[in-house]
Amino acid sequence: MRAKMNWFEIWFEDKKSILEIMRKNTASDLDAGYDPNGHSIRKQVVEIEEYQMKFDQQMDLFRTMEEPKIQHWCYYDLKKRGVIE
Repeated sequence: MRAKMNWFEIWFEDKKSILEIMRKNTASDLDAGYDPNGHSIRKQVVEIEEYQMKFDQQMDLFRTMEEPKIQHWCYYDLKKRGVIE
């Protein structure tokens, strides 16, 4: 018998992983000598802030939903983004 997937947990970990990678990439660029006030780093900081804001909004939305709807939403978001097939 196949175990029931927790799509929210997979979705949550995927989103957190993306944010972590974005932050590490920015840190690596700074370590490589990129100008902290240059266009590239400023753009990355804005993208991280926007991604975090969207993540926070999605989490707020989940507070208004029941568990089955959260699972359904997460499953289709993961499919749409190509995280799962």
